[in-house]
Formats: sequence, structure tokens, C-alpha cells
Amino acid sequence: MESPQAKWQLLGLAVIFYLTGSILLFDYFDTTITSLGGIPVLVAAYFFGVPGGLLASFIVIISNTLLITMIKEIPWNLLNKNDFVLSSFILLTIGGSVGIMRKRYEEHQHTVAQLRSRERFLELLNDMAHAITTAQSFEEMANILTNDITTLLNADSCYITRWDPIKEQVFPVANNNKTDWAFQKLKYPKGEINLTIMALQENRILVVEDPTNSPYVSPTLIHNFPEKSFISIPLIYGEHKLGAAIVGFSERHQFTQEELDRAGQAGNQIALAVWNLQQETELQRGLREMQSLADISLALSETERIGLSNVLHLIVRSAKELIVNSEQAVIHLLNEKDQTLVSEAVIGYKEQEGGKRSIRIGEGVAGQVILSGETINIADVRTDPRFIRLGVDPAYRSLLVTPVRSGEQKLGTISIQSSQPYAFTPNDLKLLSQLGTQAAIAIENANLLENTKQALKEANALYRINKGLVASLDPHDLLQDTVELLQKNFGYHYVQIYVADPDSGNFVMRAGSGKVGAQLKSREHQLAPGEGIVGYTAETGAAFFTNNVDDVVSFIRNPLLPDTKSELAVPVKIGQVTLGLLDIHQVPPKYLSQRDLQLVSAVADQLAVALQKADLYETLQTSLQQEKAVRNQLMQNERLTVMGRLLATVSHELNNPLQAIQNALFLLKEETNISPQGKQDLDIVLAESERMANMIGRLRDTYRPTHAEDFQPTQLNNIVEDVYALVSTHFRHNQIEFEFQPDPEIPFISALADQIRQVVLNLLMNASEAMTNGGRIHVCTEYKKDTGEVMLTVSDTGPGIPPKILPTIFEAFVTDKQSGTGLGLTITYDIVMKHRGRITAENNREKGATFKVWLPITNGEIL
Repeated sequence: MESPQAKWQLLGLAVIFYLTGSILLFDYFDTTITSLGGIPVLVAAYFFGVPGGLLASFIVIISNTLLITMIKEIPWNLLNKNDFVLSSFILLTIGGSVGIMRKRYEEHQHTVAQLRSRERFLELLNDMAHAITTAQSFEEMANILTNDITTLLNADSCYITRWDPIKEQVFPVANNNKTDWAFQKLKYPKGEINLTIMALQENRILVVEDPTNSPYVSPTLIHNFPEKSFISIPLIYGEHKLGAAIVGFSERHQFTQEELDRAGQAGNQIALAVWNLQQETELQRGLREMQSLADISLALSETERIGLSNVLHLIVRSAKELIVNSEQAVIHLLNEKDQTLVSEAVIGYKEQEGGKRSIRIGEGVAGQVILSGETINIADVRTDPRFIRLGVDPAYRSLLVTPVRSGEQKLGTISIQSSQPYAFTPNDLKLLSQLGTQAAIAIENANLLENTKQALKEANALYRINKGLVASLDPHDLLQDTVELLQKNFGYHYVQIYVADPDSGNFVMRAGSGKVGAQLKSREHQLAPGEGIVGYTAETGAAFFTNNVDDVVSFIRNPLLPDTKSELAVPVKIGQVTLGLLDIHQVPPKYLSQRDLQLVSAVADQLAVALQKADLYETLQTSLQQEKAVRNQLMQNERLTVMGRLLATVSHELNNPLQAIQNALFLLKEETNISPQGKQDLDIVLAESERMANMIGRLRDTYRPTHAEDFQPTQLNNIVEDVYALVSTHFRHNQIEFEFQPDPEIPFISALADQIRQVVLNLLMNASEAMTNGGRIHVCTEYKKDTGEVMLTVSDTGPGIPPKILPTIFEAFVTDKQSGTGLGLTITYDIVMKHRGRITAENNREKGATFKVWLPITNGEIL
């Protein structure tokens, strides 16, 4: 730009040059005239160039000529002087020369100004390039660019926009307008014309000197901008349309070609910079994706150590960090039992929105994805018909959901959300699908690990159960061990085993886990065929399980098991014979699966074999015991027969001399000269001989043959009372309490009354003799309607029967008394057997012993 000082310096030089030349070449007159005429020539040539200088020269020459003509004193011949002609030529020369000098000076000044402007432009471009290369982020670079472009074009403001070819929409990026309005929040309506779209379409710089009447911008959009004129510079790199730089002027502005050229150069520089930065951003994003996927892959290899939950949280965190517009991410896993999707890993939600949520298959976008197996990208939840609005608008606008599956198996979904509409691109979809694949691998690894652990656990449990079944031969222990092992090793809520009762046909609970099992067993809990799931399984003969017992018509809830939600019943069978039923109960959140059915069925098969083995062993043991009992009975009968014959012979042989002794004693008693002491001794001898005679009589009665007519209706309660009356004095002397609890409804029995009286007497005397320091005898009678028997029970509080003689207590000569013969219980046993009855002896839990005698109402065949 030319300075005013330079102009006046040039004019002064021209005047000095002209005046000096005139003084040297002409006399005073000519000099004066030429000088006075040359001044306007110089001025005209300086301000108007060569044409102005020449025109002024001609005017001065003509003016001088007229002046000379008009002055009388100047002769006309002076016009022909050479000096006048020369001065006129000099004027013309000066006028033209100064005009040329002025033009050359202006050209020089313009060239200098252009060079300086170009230099400044290049400096600004260089500054822009430096700022672009050193910017730490796209936002920082965009802010620098807006200031540099504004300075470069002597503008007032600059706006940078971004073109999204996928969404086909313009988005604001940065601006340096100092007004309060927020350009970054400006919404560019999709499909509405604007400076960015038009500049990119026409691939050239657009000039808008009057935006109110411009075909390049929408009137509804331009009113947001305070500027009066714009140029829109398209940012295009190769075939890639990136956006636009819109430069604004606060006043109406007419744009020169130079400004447009510079704007084009700046646009190319910015487009290159934006493209490079975009590629670098994509590269960095790719590196982050690779690193995140590598981290996830590493985590997948350590799923056992860090757990599935941590791996899934790592995946949703990666989704939120890698996908630019993602604000929330969630992984839903499919619950096959309920056929619902349950959130397992969530990030980006508010704390109050936490917790696991479930979505039914087919409901919601995630439910649609798991049903169809296809990815769904909701660009705007407010306009997309696939998104079902439930009253209140959601906080997000965009939703991207892709399935998580392994082959054809559907495992769940992974979703991301954004508050911006049209937030997600095909690249985002591709990345989310990769993350979904990683999630599927994590789930498969966890399932495989869990299945392996479960298989090992099941194998170990089956081994332990099988080992226990093989080792146990007691059916009761066998059943209880099985239910306890199943509950402990597999975490079932309750396990029980039912066994069929051959008499009633019902299924009786023989073993149950925990306290509930003990209570049900003590109550002899049982189910009729067809009653409950157990009864249903028994009728069908096939295993059955359900995870919703309330839906089963035959289900009967046990009050002790109020929380049961799932039940599994498996028959325990050998061939077609059902030995029992294995019943499993489970409560939420756990449930039963096909795997549980297989496991319990395997246990039921092992249990069936073990029960059959135990049954065979028990049958064998029972047979051996019966054979031993029969053999012992035969031996006992033989001993009793021999002893009976011996006692009959002895009693017969003793009876004759005893009668002779008694007769002699009666004769002596009639003598009158016996002293009082002798008479007293004689009475004692007579009493003892009488007692001996009675005992011999009873022995003869016991072992003599009996006949049906000898058995008479006998009331057992009366016999007990008669015997107590006989021994009551003896009990009082020995401080023995007697308690009798008769059954008032007891019927008469067919018996030999004297012999039954002997049985009661023997049992009471044995009990009293066992309690040397006093005690209590409890006697009761009871009618057993189901067996047609009357039971007599005699219990004492003595020391009990020594264990070593308890098994042979009823054999002859077996006793723990120092003065006993060991025949009292043998005779008692023989009398009971003669009446077709039974007798047992056992020790009480605390102290003392109990004898029980069962006597039939009818005697049947007489021995």
C-alpha cells in the first residue's frame, strides 16, 4: 500500500528537478513563464498520469501563447523564438515524464504491496499448517483454523462444519463468533439446503453477498447468523467430502478474485489437514480397538481367574469408550428357564437405574433382536416404528442392538445408546458385532468351565454315592446316606426317598435330608398312588420335573416346604419293578434342568441296584436268623422236653416220700406231750412241706399233656390283680412301688389260668429280686386288634439284664443270681409257647428291663 509521505516526496523531487532545469536553460522571463506553467503540469501529471500531464502541458503552452499575445510590451516576434519552443517542449516532456514516473511508481508500489500480502498469506498458511500439525485434538485444531481463516481473509468470523456422508447431514464443529449464540448447538435439518451442502455439491467456493436473497441457503437457517455476507469454502480431499469453512463479514462485502483464490488455497490446506487428522484419528481409534480387543482376548483366556462378570463388564466398558457417541452400554443374557433377557453387565446408567432388569423375548428392541437374530439400529427412537414408546420418552435418541450368539445358539444381546439421533455408523455396528462375538466367547468359556466343573463335581459325587451304596448293606442307612449326599454335593433344597408299602399300597417317606426330613420321617409321612408329583411319577413309571410346581395339577404343597418352586421325581426301578421314588425339591433363584434329571436318574439307577443288593442281603440275614431261631427253638424244645420229663420223674419220685413225711408230721402234731418250741418247729416243717408239695404239683401241671377243654376264658387283668394281692406285702417290705395300667377293653383269652398266673408271678418276682434297693414296677395290658392278641408289659427300674446273657435269657439254668436256679424264665417261656404266644426281653434306654408277652385270644392247636 502506498503511503502519503511517499507521494509528496515524489512531487517535491519533480518540482526541484523542473525549476533547476528551467533556471539553467532559460533567461528570467522564459524561466518565469515556464516555471509558472510547469507547476500545474507537474501536479496534473502526478495525480492524473501521462494523459493529465500532456493535457496540462498543452493547456499551459496555449495559455503562455495567449498571455504573450495579450501583453502589448512583448513583441510578437518573441513567439518565434527558439526558447519558447524549447520551453514548450520541455513542458510536454516534463508532463509526460512525470506521468510515466508516477505510473511506474504506482506499479512498483502495487508490486511491493502484492509481495508483502503474498508473504503474509504464506506466513498465515504456514501458521495454519503448524497449528494443524501441533494440535492435540480436533476441537483445538478447529478453533485455531477459525481464527487463522478470519485473519487470512480480513473477515469478521468463521464457522467450520462437518459433513456426515452416512447420515447425510451437516453438523457444526467450531466457530470464533464472539456473540452469545451457541453455534455448536445449531441443528441442521436433514434435507434442507445450506452453504455446506451447496458448496460440496458444486465443488467450488460459493459467494453470498446478500444471504437474504441467496439460493444457497435456507431463510429459516440463515437468520441464526448475524453476518451480512459469506463465502463458503468446500473442504474436499480427493473423492472425500469433509465439510465446509464458512467465512462471514459483518458488512456487505464484494469479494475479489484474489480473495477467492486465497480462500481456495486455504480450503485445500484445511481439507488436507482435516483429512490427515481424520485418518490419524481413525488410526488411533483402530489401535484402541485392537488394544481393547487384545485386552478382552487376554481376559477371555483368564475367565476362570477373573470371572465371567468381570469380562462382560470389560466388554461394555470397551463399547462405551471405543464407539464415539456411545453413552450407555449393556449386555443382556438369555435365561432359558424364564425365556427372558437379564442385564448382566451395565455401564453409563445412573445409580438409581441400576440393578438387573429382565426383558421378555419379543418385547423391546433387545427382545426383538434375540428373537430374529438380526442387528437393529434405531437412528431415532422418536421416529422409528420399531421402537415402542411406553408413555414417557426415553433419555436416549439412538439405540444399536446386536445379538450375542455362538453358532445357532442364542446367548443374549449387547446394546449401546446415545442421546444424539443418528449417532451410530456401520463401523460402530461392525465393532459392536465384534464385541458381541467376544462376549459370546466369554460366555462359552464360562459355560464350558462351569460344565467341566459340574461334570467333575457330578463324577466325584456319583463316585462317593456309589462307594457309599456299595459299602452299605443296611437299607435305612443306604437311603439316608443317599439323600444327604445329594443335598450336600449338588445344593438341592430338599431330597427325600419314598418306598412302596406292600400292605397299604401307599408310598412311605423312608429318608429325608435335614430337619424337614427328620420331621416327616417321624410322622411316617406317606402319599397315596396318584397323589402329588411323587404319586404321579409312581403311576406313570417315568421321571418328571417342573420348574413351576403351581402349574402342576397333581402337586400338593407340604407345609414344611413352603418355598418349593421346582420338583423332580425319579422312580427307583429294577426292570419294571418300582422299588421307590427319589424326590428333589429346589427353591429360587436356583432351578432344575435336564442335567439334574440325568444326574438324579443315574443316582436312582445306582440306588436301585444297591437296594436290591441290600434287600437280598437282608433277606439272607432274615433267613439265617429264622433258621437259627428255628434251630434254637428246636434245641430249646428238646431241652424243655428232656427237662419236663426229668422234672415229671423227679416230682413223681419226690411226691411219694413227701406224702409219707407229711403224714408223719400230722401224726406228730397230734401228740400232746410236745413242748411249745417243738410244736412251733413242727408247724414250720409242715408249712415248708406243704409249699414243696404245691411246687411239685405245679411242675406236674406245667409239663403234663393238656387238652382243648383245659383252656378256659381268662381275664388277664384279673390275674394281674390276683398276683399283686399275693405279693403286695413282699413289695412293701422291699420298698417297691407297683403301678398297673390295665386296658379296660381287653377281651378274654383262652388259656390255662393257673399257668398264666405262674407267668405273671415269675415276671413280677424276677423284677422285684432285681431291685435290691427298692424301685418301681410298671405293668400294663393292651389289646392288639390288628393281630388279635393281648399284650402284657412288665417294666422295672433295676440294673437291667446283663448284655452277655440277654440273648439266652429264656434258656434253662441261665441266671445272674447267686442263689437262682435259672428255671423261672424257662418255665415262663415254655408256658407262653404252649399258649401259642410270644415273649421278649429288652433293656430300657435309661435303666431297668422290660418283658413283653403276647397271648392270642384263641389258643388254636393245642401243643
